[in-house]
Amino acid sequence: MFKINKEDQPEVEMFEGVMRHTLAGGKDVLMARFEYTIGATVPAHKHSYEQVTTILSGKQKIIIEHEGEREEIIIEAGDSYIVPSNFTHEQITLEAAVTIDAWSIAP
Repeated sequence: MFKINKEDQPEVEMFEGVMRHTLAGGKDVLMARFEYTIGATVPAHKHSYEQVTTILSGKQKIIIEHEGEREEIIIEAGDSYIVPSNFTHEQITLEAAVTIDAWSIAP
């Protein structure tokens, strides 16, 4: 019940060149591993819960916007970032990348 075997972690292509491997999900939290090919993008979107991301390899540009403010950051292996709830954000993959993402999905 508490262990989630690798073969039970679904893999889904979210966008062209973006694969999500759901590592674990509970009632209040979700964690996934993403693999991005160079040039892959995650279009601008927002959600009602926080997101934290750590990049394991590669390089991405992250654009975060809220109430007219816009910030562009470059993340590389070992870097992390936080997206607060209801902030618009997008990702552009500059070098093939792997990330671990977690979301606080509690209402």
